[in-house]
Parts: sequence; C-alpha cells; structure tokens
Amino acid sequence: MKRIITLCILVPFFFAFTLKGQPEIQSLDGDWKFQLDPDSSGRQSWYTGLPGNARTVTVPHTWNVEDGTEQYFNTAWYQKDILIPKEWKNRQVRLYFDAVYRDAVVWVNGKKAGEHTGSGYMPFSFNVSGLLKYGENNRIVLSVSNAFGEYSFPYMKQFDWNNDGGIIRPVKLIVTGKPSIRYAHVHPDIDLGKRSAKTTVKIKAWEDDVKKAVFTLTFAEHGSKQAVLVKTEELTVKDGIFTMETSFDNIKLWHFDDPNLYTLQVEVAVKGKTTDSYHTRFGFRKVEIRGDQFFLNGEAVRLPGIEYMPGSHPVYGMAEPAEVFSTAVRQMKDLNCVITRFHWQQDKRMLDMLDECGMLVQEELPWWQKPDNLSPEMEALAARQLDEMIERDFNHPCIFSWGISNEVFANTDPDNYRRLIAHARRWGGNTFVTIVSCIITKALADDPALLADIPTWNDYEGTWHSKSNETAAGVLQDIRDKALNGRPLLVTEAGLCEPANVGGDARRIVDMTYHYNLWAKNEFIFGCIYFCLTDYRTHIGESGKGRYRQRIHGLTDQWFGVKPSFAVYKSLAAPLYFESVQPAAEGTSADVTIAVKNSLPSYTLKGYKLMWKTASGTMDELILPDLKPGEKHKVSITGLSPYEKPVVQVIRPTGYITVEY
Repeated sequence: MKRIITLCILVPFFFAFTLKGQPEIQSLDGDWKFQLDPDSSGRQSWYTGLPGNARTVTVPHTWNVEDGTEQYFNTAWYQKDILIPKEWKNRQVRLYFDAVYRDAVVWVNGKKAGEHTGSGYMPFSFNVSGLLKYGENNRIVLSVSNAFGEYSFPYMKQFDWNNDGGIIRPVKLIVTGKPSIRYAHVHPDIDLGKRSAKTTVKIKAWEDDVKKAVFTLTFAEHGSKQAVLVKTEELTVKDGIFTMETSFDNIKLWHFDDPNLYTLQVEVAVKGKTTDSYHTRFGFRKVEIRGDQFFLNGEAVRLPGIEYMPGSHPVYGMAEPAEVFSTAVRQMKDLNCVITRFHWQQDKRMLDMLDECGMLVQEELPWWQKPDNLSPEMEALAARQLDEMIERDFNHPCIFSWGISNEVFANTDPDNYRRLIAHARRWGGNTFVTIVSCIITKALADDPALLADIPTWNDYEGTWHSKSNETAAGVLQDIRDKALNGRPLLVTEAGLCEPANVGGDARRIVDMTYHYNLWAKNEFIFGCIYFCLTDYRTHIGESGKGRYRQRIHGLTDQWFGVKPSFAVYKSLAAPLYFESVQPAAEGTSADVTIAVKNSLPSYTLKGYKLMWKTASGTMDELILPDLKPGEKHKVSITGLSPYEKPVVQVIRPTGYITVEY
C-alpha cells in the first residue's frame, strides 16, 4: 500500500534550491592508451595493461577515420588509469559507456567487469564497486571488435553506413548511494481540451532487492526552471517498478514549432537518507492515427522531413562531437523539415537537440536488409536492442515511432515482426511502432509494414526500383487501393544516389520536385522523409576511398556545404509562400500577401513573425496571427528604402527563416 507523506502543488516559484543526493559524475573522456590487435594476441595478457608501445588517443574515438586503419575491421584495445577517491568506498560506482562499437569486454584492475556484444550504438554499464582500489590508481581496460559478425545488428556487411569501431561516445563513472535509480519514465494521459494531464511515473532501481523507498518528484519547466509540482511518497515495488501518479493543469504542449520541455528530478531515500537523484526531461505531446490522417496534439498535419546519416564527417566519423550534431540539426531545421528518421540508435546528445529544436523522430533498430529471417538468438538480440533503445529514449518527446527494420526484402517470417512489435508495445507510451519493408509495391496487402502502426514506402521509382519517375503515380495508386485499406502512408525514403545513378544535382532537383509534388497531391500521404541531408560515409559506397568512401546522396556534401538542391527542397518544404510583394509608388512601403500551403506541408502556423529590412538597415517585425492551412494574410510594411528591392522574411517561433523574399 502506498502511504502519502507529502503532496505540494507549487505554481509558480523559481526552482533554485539544491536537490539532495546528487550523484557524482566523473567524465572519462580524453586521453586513453590504444593498441590494435589484428592477430588477437592481446587476449593473453592485455586485460592487465597494454604494451609499452601503445599510443594515446582522444575518446570518443574511432580508428576508421585515421590514416592506414580506415579499413581495419578487427579487435583493438583501450586503457585508462584513474585515481579513485577513498571517499567513494561503501558507495556504488558504475562504469557507464554511452556506446562502444561493437563487441566490448571490460576489465577493471585485471578482473572482468562485464561485456556488451551485438549492439554497438546503445549504452551499457557495470557496477564496479567491488573491483576498485579506493585511494589508489585503478586501471580500466577494454577490448572492442568491429569485425563483421553474424550475431549483431547491423548484420555482417549488410548495412549502408560506416562500420566505425571504438569507444565512439562518452564514458563516465557514476557514484551514488543505495538504492540508485536506473530510469524514470513519464507516461502522460493528455486531455487536449482542458490542457491537463494525468501522469504516471514508472521508476526502476538498479538494485532488485530494494522493495520500499521514499521518492520525491520535482517537476519544472525546462526553459524558465519554474517548479510546477513537488510530490513525496513512500512507494512499494511491484513487478520491479515503483509507480507514482500525478496530475497537471495548464500544461504547455510540445510541438515542432513550440517545443516546450519539462524536467523531472527524482530523489530516492531510505530511512531518511537520500541515496540518489535522477534527472530526465520530457514533453507533453500526443500523436494519433485517425483514418488516413496523422494528428499531432489534435490537429491533422502533413509533414516534410529529411534524414541525416551521422558519422559522415570524414574527420570524426562515428565519434563526432556535439558541434557536428548541432550543425546537422540547424540545417535540418533550416530546410523547413519537422520529421526525420535514423537507421540506427542515436547519440543522446543528438536526440536532446531534436527535442529542443522541434523535430519528430523515428528511431530504428539497425536491421537493414539482412538477415531475411531471425533465428531465436537473433530475435532475442533484436528484442534486447529494442529494450536498450526504449529504456534510454522513452522520455524524448521528439520520438514518435520505434522502427523494427528497414528494407528486409525477403519473405521474413511475419511472426518475427509480430513478436517484436508486441515487445516494443509492452513499454507503453504514446509512440508508434513501424516497419520499413520496402516491398509494399510488390507485396501490397501482404507487406510486413502493414503489421505495424504506420504503413511506409521507400519511393525509389525512377532510380533503384524502375527506370522512369512516371511509374510512381501508378505504383502509388496500387498502394492506396490494394494495400492501405483506408490507412495513411509515410514516405520514409526517396532520393538520388550517385554515381550509381547519373545526372548530378541537376537531376536530383528534377526527381525531387516530381516526387514531392506527387506526394503532395495524395492526401493520404501524411509525411515524407527525403534521403538525405549530406553525402554520407558508408563501407559500401561507390565513390571515394578510405575515410572518404561515400554515397553521393545529399543536399550537402560531407562538410555540410550546400548544393543547389538544398534551396529547392527548402522551398518545397516551406509551409507558406509570398503570393505578392507590391511596393507602393513612393517605394517606402509595400503590401505583402502571404499564402499558407494546404498540401504537403499542411499545419496551422502559430507565433510566426514577419520581418523586413528598413531604410536604416535594421530589421523591423510584427507577429502574424494564427494562420490555418489554405488561408492568406495581407499586411502593409513601412520604412523601406526607396532605392532597394524589399527584403522580407517569415520566421518560425523557433527562430528559423522559413521563406525569404
């Protein structure tokens, strides 16, 4: 039975006090010793320490962007020596890796701490408290292999991105008391009419033997840091989970144009002593499918998107820093895109940025084309990767769908899919499950994608799937009439790959425009995700060598240098356009008419600004009224220079220029 200790609604006050029980976090990024091991001789003794000729590298790190080892797909070793404070004795110390690609074994002071195999893009950690020497230097050693393997996703050589090995994401030590918190998932049930939410928070401890504890939950607005609710309750575990119910009024919804975020701080205490504090972010947003339409927060919307292939920068590869993520996200938003997908599980820092800027995300398992059918062992690995992905990323409001696979062409056992879909759904939450099978044009009503929540289509008519763009209209009609049965469709991929297909960026523009206009005409297509933002690194690329081996598929090059197609897609994806800009006779004022699209995209514009350059060189502005799809709005602007062509922009609430005259 739950015993309520205190319940306090706090609206509003500034969230400025210090929370108890904060874990100590020590970054282990930076210098590590490193050694390749092509003949696996290191297995005999390197777990106690690397040889004297080991060199120093900077973690996060991958050897596959270094000269001479670009094509090294085998075993390597890392070593870090660190002083462990004696004050950490009798506390819990976890060694936490954000991601190691791919098969990792970890030793601490010569003793095995654990291993993580078959999954190279997800975090793992070990409780190393019993392996440490407190007040002394300690040695962490890790072996990692990126050899192509049969027990892994991605599988063997059957994937179209790079195979960068190493400690590709940050590493840290996390020091807490006992019990400590593994995760806290926020499950809101939103009443859109009342702008309220009944919310269940599910908390899991690392320790299975903890049956009862006191939890304090502090909710705050991420931006203003104002606390909106604090609640303390003694909870008893049930099926491994501690559960607390809360309610919220006057919630601010998360939307791609208004990405409101909240923070949750969870403190756990036993016998009056706070032992750990856990921090997460979440958002209130609701996605639904009704008939052949997709709804976001109660509004039927049609959304343009773009995919980015991380790890494509030749200098950093999969160990790319936050600055590269930031550049990619800015360009995705600058393109007027509000939806994306990833072929594999992403760095948490990237997902945090997408939460903050407003981008809906489909995050997927790296099951790409092979294997055709899953053995029991491989299905168990897929289920484990789903668990790793959903446990870590559950609270990200940007994620609207968990993806099971992409382009598995063969007759995959549908029961594999049914079980994995059910496995993902057991986590709950307002997130869809999808399959991108790429055979809907042939399988039609038997397409595996129809087993999931949203039917999908990779539209490569005119390139990979046919010789002419003109086949796309008939194929699309077949999909609608013979497969969808009144459901919506998400175009999950389309684009031009060079040099497999010739014609360069000029052809890319022609193909892009043809397909995009076709999608826009078909109202049951609620979104499209163009492929892709950049030319991307891939071990099966047809262009370049070494770290520069790539597919020329992007609206930018690998360094984010834009091509002409970038501006074309930005215009297609813009939610509005200038119907007219008519300067008055004297030239110092103009009448501007804005038209809101009602095709693809289609959504209500709220909080947009009109800005224009004045004669003095400054930018003047006014807030536009809410504008629904299909509406037009006329406004007069003043203070213009009579000697220059007017410069007029429409700015999103998130600060990005959506159109410019």
